[in-house]
Amino acid sequence: MRRTLGIVALLAAAVALARPAAQGQAQFHSGTELVSVYATVQEKSGRLVPDLRQEDFSISDDGKEQPITFFSNEVSPFSVVVLLDRSGSMIQHLPVIRDAAAAFVEQMLPDDKARIGSIGTRITIAPAEFTSSHDILRSVVGQSLGGGSSPVWLSIDLSITALYGQPGRRVILILSDGHDEPSDNHPRTPFNSVAERIRRAEVMVYAVGFAAVDMRDGSARIEHADKRLRELADISGGGYFELTDTAELKTLFTRVSEELHRQYWLGFEPKKRDGKFHEIRVKVKRTGMIARARQSYLAPSKQ
Repeated sequence: MRRTLGIVALLAAAVALARPAAQGQAQFHSGTELVSVYATVQEKSGRLVPDLRQEDFSISDDGKEQPITFFSNEVSPFSVVVLLDRSGSMIQHLPVIRDAAAAFVEQMLPDDKARIGSIGTRITIAPAEFTSSHDILRSVVGQSLGGGSSPVWLSIDLSITALYGQPGRRVILILSDGHDEPSDNHPRTPFNSVAERIRRAEVMVYAVGFAAVDMRDGSARIEHADKRLRELADISGGGYFELTDTAELKTLFTRVSEELHRQYWLGFEPKKRDGKFHEIRVKVKRTGMIARARQSYLAPSKQ
């Protein structure tokens, strides 16, 4: 009997060790204080690279390379606020914006969760809780909201708050021209304070910047989206795409969904526990490949 129990115990241990990396989330968060980093890798042509191994990556902390102690390239769920600019400057594009958002919802996996945000004089984030229900999310996307002012930074700030408490990757996907024009009754929300919250909350920003084409004197002049949308994407390790043709919008939302489902999850142990920000750099050792990941982390404080 003792021998049988011993064999059972060994088999149970072997099964536990054989579990896939995607089930290693509890292990990652078991008090080790590892720094979690999600990375997207693509070739210079833009093609995503989903089949790299741990030894293909390097991570530096304030310029010093660190051992990677956690690695997974399994699909892991995310929580996202899909933030749609339905303000006056975007009102003519609302039909295609709704179609693109609906296309993104359709590509969400069963464990992915979302809420839909609307930028306008009245800011809304619905439904009340994050959900995986495509039917509920499509219903919110189809609501005829919009018009008025454009409190972009305030809307992002409220989206960060909405993501608090959500496990795993927390993402804001925003479509906007980025021109922050709040009404007088909106609280003042400086860009720098939003960028600081993005860093602290470890929220990933994907931004689709809407550029307008202005025809004057028979020539086309492009009015680019606010460059600070790209800045938020860069510091958070997300992605930035700018478009002038709304016909490309559904394709872009599909691309974002594909990226979120094909990211690498890396972890390393911080060398300092000083409660300060430190610079991160993630690199791929193979030539011709580029990694996007967040650029800093907030070190834990000493106990």
